[in-house]
Amino acid sequence: MSHPLPPMLSVPEKKTAAAELFRDRHFFNSPFFTDLRDARASLSVPNPQTQAPSSSRALLLRYHRLLYSARDDPCAFDDNLAFTWHDAFRPNLKHTSAFLRFEKAAIVFNVGAASSRIAAAVDRAAEGGVKAACGELQRAAGAFRAVGEMMEGQEGTVDMSPEAAAMLERLMLAQAQECCFERALAAGTSPAACSKVARQAALYYEEAYAALVIPPLQNHFDRSWVSHIQLKAAQFSAEACYRYAIELHEKTEIGEEIARLQVGINAVADAKRNARGAPAPLYDSVTRLEQDMNRSLERAVNENNRIYLMRIPAAKSLSPLPSASLVRSASTSEVLDAKTETGLQS
Repeated sequence: MSHPLPPMLSVPEKKTAAAELFRDRHFFNSPFFTDLRDARASLSVPNPQTQAPSSSRALLLRYHRLLYSARDDPCAFDDNLAFTWHDAFRPNLKHTSAFLRFEKAAIVFNVGAASSRIAAAVDRAAEGGVKAACGELQRAAGAFRAVGEMMEGQEGTVDMSPEAAAMLERLMLAQAQECCFERALAAGTSPAACSKVARQAALYYEEAYAALVIPPLQNHFDRSWVSHIQLKAAQFSAEACYRYAIELHEKTEIGEEIARLQVGINAVADAKRNARGAPAPLYDSVTRLEQDMNRSLERAVNENNRIYLMRIPAAKSLSPLPSASLVRSASTSEVLDAKTETGLQS
């Protein structure tokens, strides 16, 4: 019996206020600057989340392209520029800047957010769905990495800080790696290989979670986000143990199999106690994994007691499981290329 795939997290797009780019200039009515002004105005909507993410991204890329084309004209913009953008996660917080660098970073942030929304909406159970979602998530990861680089040493809202950008990049990579794990399972890939993919997903999720529980990100994100990522980290740590244990069982290395299964079960049990507010489908997925591991553990313990009589190693004596990353953050050129859709490695 197949079960629905657990949901992916998506990043909300930032809201912006209207900005007058230029006034009373000799070029005011030129076609190029009219297009630029109209492109900027198209971004000032009351709630960006009501727009289709593909349409939103197209508008953002068009504006960025026009903005980039006008960068070398010293007379191109008003002397009193004021770009105001709200925090994506705390819309009541906002920052106003006169620097085009801040404006461009906010645009790239929203390109990443739109890409994550596209990925979250993909039916990963459909043919080509996992590949499409994986490509969009890698594009989002590249966008957030670029934001972090652009905002280094700059003032802005917390969501655009280098710390937040790095966390969001790791989260997008974790979800992209999760897509690779789903595809590996569907393709009947060996348990050892699936374990490596799962372990890397866990590492990405763990890095994102670690950033969320310390300043400046601590208490900035909704608790459901933190719980979701915490539970995902435990889930894929357990998946890595479970798949590795299957391989150990085939090699009749029953002692280590039992130890690995116990580690995975404990990780999931701890996370379920502490991660409050995660979506029900995720809890259901983790519970099914926990049940599978408990059945495997019961079988292994019974076989060991009756046949093998192997020593069970202590958890702290186990070596770290191997990992394999199958994803990467898109380059800035790929992020901003309107022709780039889901052609990234997946």
